[in-house]
Parts: sequence; C-alpha cells; structure tokens
Amino acid sequence: MLPDRDIAARPSRLAGIWSYAGLPLLAYLLGHLLHGVAAYRFGFDWLSADSRIRWDGGIYLGIAETGYNAGLCAQVYPNGPNPDGLCGNAGWFPLLPFLVLVLTKIGLSAAAAGVLIAEACALGMLIVLWRLLAPARTGVKAACLAVAALLPSGVYFHATFPMSLVMLLALVMFLLLVHGRWVLAGLAGMVAATAYPLAVLLAPAAVVFLLIPPGRWAWRRLAIAAYVGGLTGAGVLAVFGIMQLTTGRWDAYLAIQSSNYGHGVHDPFATFRTLIESQPTTVSAELVFSTGLVLLAVAALVVAAVRRRATVLDWTIGAVYGPLLLITPLVVGAGQAQFRSHTLLLPVVLLLRHLRWPVTAALAALGSPLAFLMTGLFLTRALV
Repeated sequence: MLPDRDIAARPSRLAGIWSYAGLPLLAYLLGHLLHGVAAYRFGFDWLSADSRIRWDGGIYLGIAETGYNAGLCAQVYPNGPNPDGLCGNAGWFPLLPFLVLVLTKIGLSAAAAGVLIAEACALGMLIVLWRLLAPARTGVKAACLAVAALLPSGVYFHATFPMSLVMLLALVMFLLLVHGRWVLAGLAGMVAATAYPLAVLLAPAAVVFLLIPPGRWAWRRLAIAAYVGGLTGAGVLAVFGIMQLTTGRWDAYLAIQSSNYGHGVHDPFATFRTLIESQPTTVSAELVFSTGLVLLAVAALVVAAVRRRATVLDWTIGAVYGPLLLITPLVVGAGQAQFRSHTLLLPVVLLLRHLRWPVTAALAALGSPLAFLMTGLFLTRALV
C-alpha cells in the first residue's frame, strides 16, 4: 500500500503535467482533427504515413536513403527543360534527412521516421509556444494556441518536411534568449539553420533581441550579439560545407534552386501581385491571411508599446522576424513555396496575447476553413 504522501503526490504531478502540456496537447489534437476530417473528405487516410509524403517531402526521405547528388540537368534529366542547369537533390537542407537516417538505423522505415519526427516536433513547438505565452491569461493563451494549430499551411507541420522541426528549434532559441542562455540559444539557431534556409533569419532576430534593451552597447554585449547571430549563420556555412563534401559544389543548393525554380532577388511587390493573380484562389487566400497575420501582430505590438507592455521579444518578433519572414520569400521569387514558408510565421502568434481573446479566436476561426482546403490541396498533390 502506498504511503499517503505518495497518493497525494500523484494528483499534483498530474496537475503539473496538465499545466505544462495539457492545452498544447489539446491544440495539437485539434489540428489533427481538422486535417483528419479534410483527409476523409478528399478520400485519404490521414493516419497513413503515405498521406504525409508529397513532392519535396519524398526528396527529404530520399536524401536519407541515398545521400546527396548533383549534376548537369542534361545528365540527370536528359529530357528536362533546362539542360545547362544543375539538378539533383542537393537543393534541400540536411538536418531532417540526417535525423531520418538515424531513426532508420534502429529499424524504422524512412516514411515512419519522417512522420515521427514531424509529429514530435509539432507537439513540442506548441508546448514551447505555451511556455512563451506564460504571462498571459488562460483564455488568451488558448486562443493563441488555436491560431497556431489551425494555421492555413499547418498541414506541413505534420508532413515529411522540416517545418515543425525548424519551428521547434526557433521557439527554443527564443525561449533561451528570454532566459539569458546565450550560447545555447546560438546553438539552437545554428541547428535550425541546417534544416531550412529561412532559419537564417533567426540570426538578425537574435542580434536585435540582444541590442534592443536600453543601456550602453558595451563590448561584452556586442560580443554576445555577434556570437549568437554568428552561430546561426554558421549553420548555413555548415550546409555549404556538406554540399562541397558530398557533391563537389559548395553552391549546389543555390545553383539548383536558381536554375530550376528561378530563385534570386526579385521585387517583392511584383512577386505578391504575380502570386495573387496566378495561384489558385485558396493559395492566394493563404497569402492574404499570412500577410494579415503579420500586420495584426504589428498592430498588437503597437498596442503593447502604448500600454508599456511590449517585451524585448515582442519587438524582436513584431518588428524584425515576422516582417522579414513574410518579405524574404517574396524577394526570393514566385518559384518559392510561399505557403510553406509561412509556417515559420508561427512565433508572431505570441504578439496576439496583447489583443482581446475574441479577436484571436476569430482569427483561428477564419484560418480553419483555409487550413481544411489547403490540406486537401496538399493531399491531392496540388501543393509542392
């Protein structure tokens, strides 16, 4: 028979677990419910790993199985439209394939490993988001979690793409910055930058976070900002090193993306207009939603600043990270999957805690039908 103190400790432990992960778990399940209903509506089994592998998601798994390759398109795809360009699978970053490879060594299939990583990170990112929302009231935090779980492009958090992995690492980096763990924050940013190119934007965000607080810019403060931002940038350099070792071309990623997808430096406003005019209505609506989300976050930042409640992290996300994450893919060009990049806007949800919860809940309600339709487009291979 257990002592009375052990019996009493069990409810307290359960309460602690619930307070730490209960609502994030419910939000996670809410997202799965929406995607599952959409999958059923479009004739797919959401619980099947095969339903989570589409287009580039299969390339990530292929890298885990066979490694990187790159060569002239005339040799790789003899009948392709761009014989003089560079083709191959080196146009995708290595962290997710590496983790998949590790799990296959213990007996999992590549597909199962990819889905397991995506799901673990999808739940983890909501738990970390909840931690960052800690000062807010429960109703506000619940509404913010609902927005995060029902993002229109959120299907990619559950697919064999590195989106939930990058988002977990980004939120961990922000949490570490808030707690003054500079080296660990830099390492989190560095690892994130090996998973997805846009994670490099964590570098300027970290630098701004460290330089915004009032006070003199002493050498130590500047040095901390330099090495936290520099570590994140080092992640991208590490990717170039891996490309050099595996393909013989350090610029393999850049060459493949530019020669096959037109990535480069473009007018973001022209890209926006092109996308609105040429994309399916649902995808254009997602672009408008994501733009509105960033603008609403900026408005929330202004409200918080007027009330003297804006934190350093609020300024970092609202004035630097969010706008950069929205604009940079537009600069890269219309060939960039904007909707997939928009999953990385999730941290701007933190700013919505400064608004009344019905406003945030209404945003979640607005995003859910888009998420339903985007899931259908993903499953039917209309989205890459």
